[in-house]
Amino acid sequence: MEVKKIENEALNVVYKLIPYINILFNNDISIGLLDREKCLYYKPGKDLDLHISEGENTTLPQVLEVIKTGKEKVEIVPEHIFGVAFKSCVFPIRDNNDYIAGIIILSFSLAKHNTMTGIVESLVESISQISQGINEVTIGVQDLASMNADVFKQTTEANSKAKDSNQIVGIIQGISSQTNLLELNASIEAARAGEYGKGFSVVAKEIRKLSNTSKESIDKIDTIIKDISVSIESINENLSKTNEVSQNQSAALQQISASLEQLNSTSKILEDLAENQ
Repeated sequence: MEVKKIENEALNVVYKLIPYINILFNNDISIGLLDREKCLYYKPGKDLDLHISEGENTTLPQVLEVIKTGKEKVEIVPEHIFGVAFKSCVFPIRDNNDYIAGIIILSFSLAKHNTMTGIVESLVESISQISQGINEVTIGVQDLASMNADVFKQTTEANSKAKDSNQIVGIIQGISSQTNLLELNASIEAARAGEYGKGFSVVAKEIRKLSNTSKESIDKIDTIIKDISVSIESINENLSKTNEVSQNQSAALQQISASLEQLNSTSKILEDLAENQ
């Protein structure tokens, strides 16, 4: 900046420090130096220009208030006043006699801050929605696992009953075999009795029919029970696989939930940084 001599020593010292203030804030700051009457120096920031001209009379209310009270004033200026929201810091400059010789105005644009805040708020909202969705899915997976466990228990009981039915079929098969033997004995006795054994012959034929019918029914029942057992075993196998998948999904969802929790903590840190910027 152009080097010039300012008569008041206190103001002159601050004036010489301005380049270093610019470096400190990466030139992203609006700086104004004023005495009690006019602007001595002004440099706009990258994103903020208060449109103050050197030599212009001091009329800003904040400046007049600080000169009058001797107290620094920090405030947030809304966007509609200068086209961009910014943080204004007005500090009094005192000489060796504690006289307020002038003020320095440091103004920081809040455009990036507001953008960051908006991004963080959007991120937090998205994380919240995702977390809610994951919680609902997790509950669904847990409910599914519980239902699968109930079905697995029921099919196991059904399979056990099917095996009990096999025992019953075995008993009926034994009865059928005995019926066949009874039919054979009746046929032998009918042959021995000759003319007198015709009644035995009729009985033997009926027993044979009953035995054959029983055997066919037993074979069908046995086939059905075996098919049911195979189906139940297949269902149990699929349920075991489903339970394994559900457990893996639940573990994965827990990991995602933990990552989101960490991300949410990071977002809060960013939000705090944005607020304190």
